[in-house]
Amino acid sequence: MNPRSRHHLLVVLALLLVGLFLFPQTSAAQTKDYFWESFNVEITVLENGDLRVEEEQTLVFSGEPFTYGYRNIPINDAGRNDGLRDIGVREGVTIFREDSSQAPNTFRVSTSKDETTVYWYFAPATGQHVYTFSYTVAGGIRTEPGGDQVYWNAMPADLGKTIRAGQITITLPEGIRAESTTASVAGRENDGITTQVSEDGRQVVFTLTEPRPAGSDVEVGVRFPTGQLALTTPEWQQNEQVADVQALLILLFSIFVAVVGPLLVLLLWYLVGRDPQVGTAVPDYLAEPPSNLPPAVVGTLIDEKAQIQDVMSTLIDLARRGYMTMTETKSGRDFVFSKTDITPTDLRPYERAIMDGVFGRKSSRRLNDLKYNFSSKLPGIRKQLYEELRTAGYVRSSPESTRNNYGCLGILILTLAGGSFWLASAFLSDSVATALCPAFAFGLTGLVMLATAQFMPAKTALGAEEAAKWSAFKTYLQDIEKYADLQQATAIFEQYLAYAVAFGLERSWIRKFSQVPNTPVPHWYAPVILAHGPGRGHQGSMGSAGAGGPSLEGMSRGMTGGLESMSSGLTRMLTSTQSVLVSTRSSSSSGGGGFSGGFSGGSSGGGGGGFG
Repeated sequence: MNPRSRHHLLVVLALLLVGLFLFPQTSAAQTKDYFWESFNVEITVLENGDLRVEEEQTLVFSGEPFTYGYRNIPINDAGRNDGLRDIGVREGVTIFREDSSQAPNTFRVSTSKDETTVYWYFAPATGQHVYTFSYTVAGGIRTEPGGDQVYWNAMPADLGKTIRAGQITITLPEGIRAESTTASVAGRENDGITTQVSEDGRQVVFTLTEPRPAGSDVEVGVRFPTGQLALTTPEWQQNEQVADVQALLILLFSIFVAVVGPLLVLLLWYLVGRDPQVGTAVPDYLAEPPSNLPPAVVGTLIDEKAQIQDVMSTLIDLARRGYMTMTETKSGRDFVFSKTDITPTDLRPYERAIMDGVFGRKSSRRLNDLKYNFSSKLPGIRKQLYEELRTAGYVRSSPESTRNNYGCLGILILTLAGGSFWLASAFLSDSVATALCPAFAFGLTGLVMLATAQFMPAKTALGAEEAAKWSAFKTYLQDIEKYADLQQATAIFEQYLAYAVAFGLERSWIRKFSQVPNTPVPHWYAPVILAHGPGRGHQGSMGSAGAGGPSLEGMSRGMTGGLESMSSGLTRMLTSTQSVLVSTRSSSSSGGGGFSGGFSGGSSGGGGGGFG
């Protein structure tokens, strides 16, 4: 054999030896397990209402040795008992002593608010071992007029391994007979378990008829006549009764808040947020503006909101008054706004702010140049429009401030709801079933307040009357063809266009008049056909129709797009301008019988355990 072959052989032999030594240990570690060969529980009911419980657990360990076990049992309200005492652990005749050293044959007890856990320690153990675990349960009997009850989760689901056999025995004091019993495995009553009652009725034995699956509760109970034992209501049951009363009171309070809260919000709107009744009769429509209010102020007055269409209506109104013109570029994709030579002397603060926002120091401005540059002016313009309403006596305060104030109140109520939810979750939800209900009631009220805040601004009597008149004028513009002969009313197209924009009627207004011959083109607007001529690229005439100037219908001649081309351009200018004025850079990115009525209040006992 050559040296290289000899070297390979030695490596293989070494690996085999390592495997022989390590594999058994690895296999054992992987197969470390346990189960209960049997789990027998004896529950003795004492004269004072306590329960003496003894659990005989026959365990089978496999794999590596086990050195400790633990058993936890719910107490107080969680376990429906008043706690444990006289705890003991033994294995055969070996009695474990209570000690925190974790030495073999010792145990220690750890108690929290809701649970008592007992850890016991023993010498390394494999194979079969029998441990007896005993304790006294204080206040383990529920007292009720219909019968006192013992109800115990003898084999809780937290005992996560299989129990092959088991028996639970409940023994009542001398002279007391069981009236009825109940038993269930994994919530299935009398399934996998039998019940046998002794002749004298004192002892009830529940026996598993098949292995209890891992993770299943085995719960048993006995009811006997009330008054047979001199019992006082246990503390946990008193707490439960108090919690039931609290839950009912909290539920009633929550219902009250959920009903009365939104009703109070609606009452607040009814008393404060509604416009007053108009004192004088207003006709269904008005064929002329009822006053000299500018379009933007009218639009803000009617809906109590200063919107971009109100700004657009101001631009149209300023152009109609001769302060600016609007020209469509040759490409038809942009528009040029130009100042005229007329010096503005009658501008209101918001009108001046709009002019300054559009032109600044320049005499003309392309619409595309205003993109992202005008929106910062809108908050100030809105405030000025609201101030116009307040100064004129149409509102008592700014509608925007009113909405914000009531919106903040809604947020405050929602914050209260969130705080009550947190407090209830942290301190009450485990003991009071309805603890979270107030949070939802306050939340509902807060949401109603937020929604109602938008309708809280109210006009004065003067403002309500003025708004009613302008609404009648809006009706006239909206249904103009019902009230006027459009052939004879072409002159009002430009005159009322700004109001149509403020009312949001510009599309229908333009469409209706574009179908009427000889409707004059607004003198301040130059579409492509006028601004450059068909293929000539020079400024066309801007005169009125009556002076031989163009009309909506006349401009369609020689245009391949027909009449709709011009009206579409005007509509596009209005739409594009509004879109540009509000644009921002951020917006462009992208056995036994069951009890009559059953057992009240769920199980006692329970808990779980394990080994290591």
